[in-house]
Amino acid sequence: MTMTTDTFAMTTDMMSTMTPDSETVFISVSANSPDSFMTSDTFPHENITIASVIASTTEGPLQGFRFEDYTQRAIMATIICLVSVVGFVGNVMVLLAVNLSRKLQTRTNVFVVNLAVADLLTCFCAPFVAVALFSMSGWPMPEIVCSNIAAFGFIGLACSIMTLASISINRYVLITKTIATYRSIYTPKKIAAMVVFTWGYPALVVCCLPILGVGKLGYSDKYKTCTQDTSHETSDLFSSLSSALIYPIPLIVLFVCYFKIYRHITGHMKKMMGKGKGVEMTDTSHFSTAASTTQLHKNPPASFSKRQVEITKNLFYVVCAFVACLAPFAIALMIPPSDPVIPWTGMIIIFNSAVNPIIYGAKHPHFKEVFRHMLRCRYHMIPEPSGCLRKIRSR
Repeated sequence: MTMTTDTFAMTTDMMSTMTPDSETVFISVSANSPDSFMTSDTFPHENITIASVIASTTEGPLQGFRFEDYTQRAIMATIICLVSVVGFVGNVMVLLAVNLSRKLQTRTNVFVVNLAVADLLTCFCAPFVAVALFSMSGWPMPEIVCSNIAAFGFIGLACSIMTLASISINRYVLITKTIATYRSIYTPKKIAAMVVFTWGYPALVVCCLPILGVGKLGYSDKYKTCTQDTSHETSDLFSSLSSALIYPIPLIVLFVCYFKIYRHITGHMKKMMGKGKGVEMTDTSHFSTAASTTQLHKNPPASFSKRQVEITKNLFYVVCAFVACLAPFAIALMIPPSDPVIPWTGMIIIFNSAVNPIIYGAKHPHFKEVFRHMLRCRYHMIPEPSGCLRKIRSR
């Protein structure tokens, strides 16, 4: 009996030594103490078992991760600021280009403009994320500011993916259907309704879930940024529900539409090559109400819808860039011990807001030309100047 109590006393002493930072107080029991046997009265205010103590000393190194490394946070915040500046300038150029050239004022580019606005919203929120990362004492502004920034960030990202899905449907209808069908679907009113939906649905999801008690938007003390309060008991449920309600369907639409476009183009090209002729489709996606018809011309096979195919390829690159920026974060979320890399993968998502204008400038046949004249301040050489640009010239 004496050996047993001595062993237990050594064990409790060892446990108290192993966990000096624990808030639990362990009482060493001497072999000669009259309280050698420990009863339920020994700890009147604590319900502690040996199993729970052992579990607390064997937690993994990533358990309870907190992004406390200030050097990493400062580097990340600096990168975010630089990306937000590049993205802001690039997306403003996209908006100006569409405003200055009638050649860019097409039905498809309504969605491109919408995507640029969503990216601008992301660029606007990014500096506030940098402020949170730079701060050494938590969020330095009112909590409502952080909550709103988190909401805008979620909505902007969700709007981007839904706009990309809308663009893919637009290109699919334009390339695979008749012009009459395209014009009947993409009327100004219907396009406006589509744009409103790309903003309204994400806003509804992001705002309603916290109202229903699922998650809480605000400062994350774990990741030191404005996303959602990760200490909230339903934080994980918010992440799961918001992701499930927003991302899967647009991603499926994206890949299905572009796959069908690819099959349609390759199939038609083979058919035309077999007949020794090609078909070139004029760009009929302008808002102009002037009558236009599909014109068929005998040309070399490679000329089939060359302009529309190039524009579609450019927009597909935008989709690839979005998926490439989003994929690391999505993969990190699915791997449980990946907490240390989640802030970095989340930062990569912001890169997408700056990449799109670069893709337009490098690949899009119309944006490329207008961008070149804008950067060289040769506004008089912009093709098909808009009414706004003509007024500026006349002054």
